[in-house]
Amino acid sequence: MAAGDPRMVLRAMAQAVDGVRDYTMTLVSQEWNGHGLGQRETLAAKWARPFKMYYKKLNAPHRGREILYAEGWNDGKLKVSLRVWPVSLGLNINPHGDLAMADNKHPIDESSLVYFVGIVLDEFQRAEERGEVSAEDGGRETVLGRECRRVRIKTSQSAVSYTLVRGETLWDVAKRFGVAMAPLLHENLELGWATPGDAKTGQTIRVPRYYAARIDLWIDDALSLPLVAEIYDGRGTMFERFEHHDLRVNVGLGPLDFSPANPDYRF
Repeated sequence: MAAGDPRMVLRAMAQAVDGVRDYTMTLVSQEWNGHGLGQRETLAAKWARPFKMYYKKLNAPHRGREILYAEGWNDGKLKVSLRVWPVSLGLNINPHGDLAMADNKHPIDESSLVYFVGIVLDEFQRAEERGEVSAEDGGRETVLGRECRRVRIKTSQSAVSYTLVRGETLWDVAKRFGVAMAPLLHENLELGWATPGDAKTGQTIRVPRYYAARIDLWIDDALSLPLVAEIYDGRGTMFERFEHHDLRVNVGLGPLDFSPANPDYRF
């Protein structure tokens, strides 16, 4: 990758993500909690095409909680294991419902590394076509024990006002405007929603034009995929941070990796 050419780095990332058939990693994430970045949440993660996802919570609270999801399986519901001593309980829940969204801003179908990279690249392309983006090379750094190239993407972020009509949900608005749920929730923090289901008919909300005003990526030289991402809103506040530890791609995950019958799982 040529020094000083962030677009070449992004093109390499686009090619790399297209070749990802599966991956494993330890995800460390932080989300804005209304006062600052919340506690670090640590999860063991597995993902494969066609979309299949497994998470296991590695820190308190809810240490040991597991989640399975696959397109076209389990009637479209998440399978969740709850550790209630001395037994484990299994639930099947709506991935966009209040229970699933109570502790996070990312629904399962918007939580993978592949989804995130796709969002970054798609929004970069849209913003570039409008003349509303810049990409900066931040040089080389060692992060998570690996050599990376730092790239900063800045967009001309803005938001439009929209009033929810009767029968319309926040999910409908997200689909209509082509925006992910996490930045939509962040843009409307002052409305005090605990979950997307708290949005009410007649509320006037703000819909962001892009996922973020600024995204800093530390992109692994060998994998051409981001190991760290920091996400900023239009006020310059970091509202999300992700670390992808021990990221391994195309490891050959099989059906048992996404089955409640896996003897290593507790569903």
